[in-house]
Amino acid sequence: MTSIIEINRCDIEDYSTSTTASITNVRHLSSYNWIERPTATIAVPGSPPLWSAPKTSKQLQKDSGLYYINQNEARYPESPLEPLFRALYLTQPAFDIRPVDVVTDRNNIRKLLAFINSDLAPGDLEPFTIAVETIGTTALFRRDETAVTRFIAPNEFRGFGHKFEEEYTVKQVNDSTGHHRIIAYGLCDLDLVVRYEADGYVATDKIKGPKDDPLLASLRGLSLSPATSALSVNPVQSKLVITEEGRVVPPESILEIKTRATSRYLPIPEVAAQLWVSQTSKLVRAYHYRGKFEVPQVEDVEAQVKRWEELNQSDLKRLASLIKAISTLTRQNGGKATVKYEGGSKLVLYRSEKEDMLPQFLYSKWEERGNTQPKMKATAQDEAVVSDTLDRGQGKTIETTRAKYGDVPYSEMIGYGVDKGFRQFFRRMPMELSQYHLLCDTLDSLAIDVTEGRTIRDIMYDMRKGKDDWDPDERREIRGLKNVARDSAFRLLYVLIQSNVVDTNMAYNAVSFVVSHRRIFRSRTRKMVREALEENCPVSAKQRAILDKWPIEEFSSTRSEEDVTTESEDIFFDSDYSF
Repeated sequence: MTSIIEINRCDIEDYSTSTTASITNVRHLSSYNWIERPTATIAVPGSPPLWSAPKTSKQLQKDSGLYYINQNEARYPESPLEPLFRALYLTQPAFDIRPVDVVTDRNNIRKLLAFINSDLAPGDLEPFTIAVETIGTTALFRRDETAVTRFIAPNEFRGFGHKFEEEYTVKQVNDSTGHHRIIAYGLCDLDLVVRYEADGYVATDKIKGPKDDPLLASLRGLSLSPATSALSVNPVQSKLVITEEGRVVPPESILEIKTRATSRYLPIPEVAAQLWVSQTSKLVRAYHYRGKFEVPQVEDVEAQVKRWEELNQSDLKRLASLIKAISTLTRQNGGKATVKYEGGSKLVLYRSEKEDMLPQFLYSKWEERGNTQPKMKATAQDEAVVSDTLDRGQGKTIETTRAKYGDVPYSEMIGYGVDKGFRQFFRRMPMELSQYHLLCDTLDSLAIDVTEGRTIRDIMYDMRKGKDDWDPDERREIRGLKNVARDSAFRLLYVLIQSNVVDTNMAYNAVSFVVSHRRIFRSRTRKMVREALEENCPVSAKQRAILDKWPIEEFSSTRSEEDVTTESEDIFFDSDYSF
């Protein structure tokens, strides 16, 4: 593949004309279920499983067997996006796709948001690939996974999430293997159509049965075979079979289900991004001890998700800018591209020569109908945004930072470090201790509270949070909070340089922790922290010999430090159940 361009995380600016990055004008468009049959078959409108929890605690078996990672691609690799459009036009025959900016799965937005700010969740950001195709002014974002299914062997432990859904919900469509929903909304200057998988729904009086559902009544007037679908009166060639079954479930009844061991509390911010993208307001956090689940409760978390949106305005605006930049760059470079993230701080766009994402009969929906000049003006504006993002993003950052901190040494770097975390200093500063002295003096002159009252003992406690742990209930590894640990390493260096350290033994122990944990702290961090200790604290020959046991060189020589992800994200991109 030929590289088009690299997009650096720190160069993505907010160029939206919107005052807030809020999801607005949410509309439910359509839905469908995948059906277990030899031929690829979906049921429209389908139905999610009905929440039906027992009144007492219940012991479950662990997950085992075959599960889908990306069911749309697994069942219909010819065109994973075709079911979305076929269901959409069956339920909304007059829907105009041309004003839509992006059609995507929720999974893709989550990946891009994690790239924008990996501090939104703990853990490590995983590499990912998104295929992009533009038609007119619309961009199609398609999930590209290395594996579309996962088999959990009987002797393997992967938790209880799948079994929980099987036991605590009731299928409403025979032989269903998953319910997918299609919604539309606005975000900043973008109009999006988003598909996502729903875990279940809570029964309400608003849910229509098969007899009184006007949508099903309208579907009965249509032939649902591929040859005479609502898309065209002319025969079309498609292997996808569509049946009429299910009921329309209102968006406010949709439910997201999460399972956790009782020892691992699940905070709302950890799942807020997922709920936000699909505008899901109901959540079940089911806790268990070695597979025995307490009685779970359905929570209305709409207010908490809205609060999360308010607290992350800057990153959500940058998300919109990134989506717009990817769409415009693809349009400018032949209309097909592949977006890859392989670690570090950059996304790479490659020119793609893959086959069309949709069957030919669906492309007719973008045919010219009337005056499209206003939309083309918006496209020209988008291209200007891309130019600013790629060519002048760094310059705008410098101007903003200087306005805030003045023309002081390392003003740009200080602005970025204060905004994104003190760990950024290790990555961007020269590897000279004298320059760190200048940086710390400048931080003091700007009255930036680096330690926030922490002692070396407190800093040591925070650094230990970066270590991975083992959950005896889940019998799996829990990823450490590496960002917290790396920020704390700079606080340690700051204290060593700027303070008169009294407890030199504690200082030595803290530095030893940094130097000896190469999977948490990179070579630049370990080198500068050790130099700060040796310059400002007495170090015995025995202590120096112990420090020498851990060389400063990078743990792995297969990747340069610039290619290593410095931010962390605990997002499992390979699961329908996570997105």
